[in-house]
Amino acid sequence: MTIALSSTRGFDLPFVAPASRGLSLPVLSLSQGRLQQWALEAAAVEPTDRLLNLGFGGAGAVRRILRLTSAQVTAFDSSPAARELTRTLNRAALRSGRLRLAEGTVEMLPFRSRSFDVVTAFEVVQGWPSLATGLREARRVLGKGGRLVIANERTLATGTALAETGQGPLLPDTDALIALCQRIGFRRVSAERHERKGWLRLVAVG
Repeated sequence: MTIALSSTRGFDLPFVAPASRGLSLPVLSLSQGRLQQWALEAAAVEPTDRLLNLGFGGAGAVRRILRLTSAQVTAFDSSPAARELTRTLNRAALRSGRLRLAEGTVEMLPFRSRSFDVVTAFEVVQGWPSLATGLREARRVLGKGGRLVIANERTLATGTALAETGQGPLLPDTDALIALCQRIGFRRVSAERHERKGWLRLVAVG
């Protein structure tokens, strides 16, 4: 079960970034696997969709994505350790050319504009040095009508300041995130919360 959320508020998003300037290697857990599956259900991936995954997601997200499309999948991260784990767990896809790995910073994605039909980001957005810049780059590499899908286990309650939580990096509250995506130029933005888990998934259409 999910609860639909929406916003028409348009304001600058205050975001306090952690010290790291890249994407990080998450610890793959059962809950993260379920979160990824739930998020991918909203991505509406077609068999020919070109897909970019930002943050390797403990390599589990990449394996799930490869099952959804016959087109080439690109996995991007700043972490050499994440790259090697993904390489180890997806050797067959790499050898066949179905999967390519790329390393760099989300602030300057090394891909041509309109290169992908779907961009996914699971449990990584809160670690981006600049949330707005990362979202702009995601929109740039999406083709017309392409979808950005963001999913996180934890987000701030509406109106809560980051400094008040004491919980480490969190995704900003949903209204603020929707408003930022709208300001950047995504044509349609929707978000849902998992009724039992409280997870957030957001879909922004370029």
